[in-house]
Amino acid sequence: MNQQFMERRKDRSEIPYEAAKKQLEYIAREGEFKAALMTTEDGLLVVDISSQYNNEELGGIAALLNEVKKRIELVVKFQTDQIVIKDRSGLSFICKFFKVLGQTVSLTVIAPENSPKQELTDRAIQGLKRILERENI
Repeated sequence: MNQQFMERRKDRSEIPYEAAKKQLEYIAREGEFKAALMTTEDGLLVVDISSQYNNEELGGIAALLNEVKKRIELVVKFQTDQIVIKDRSGLSFICKFFKVLGQTVSLTVIAPENSPKQELTDRAIQGLKRILERENI
């Protein structure tokens, strides 16, 4: 097994919140994300990593984007699971929506242009679901 996988297997926690935080920290390091957080549908922080941004405000933006997503689905009649906003430098604000235990939550990241954003956010969502659904939080 490769060294990175072995190190990741060692750096685990049985406490769901800590395990979820470690999941976000891992993908944030790998993708050089400037921020990573998971919030409820209303924008309340579930888990986040330290960042230069105010994570509570980012959670509020995620809640607003969730409302935008709902309006798009209502008006345009198609389902969406993410909203991506890019600035001129290529930095992306990504908000991905998914369900955990029947509740809509969002994973929000701020990522540089050349980061493997799709792969990492998909892996993070799979990991967060596995952690939180297994523990019935």
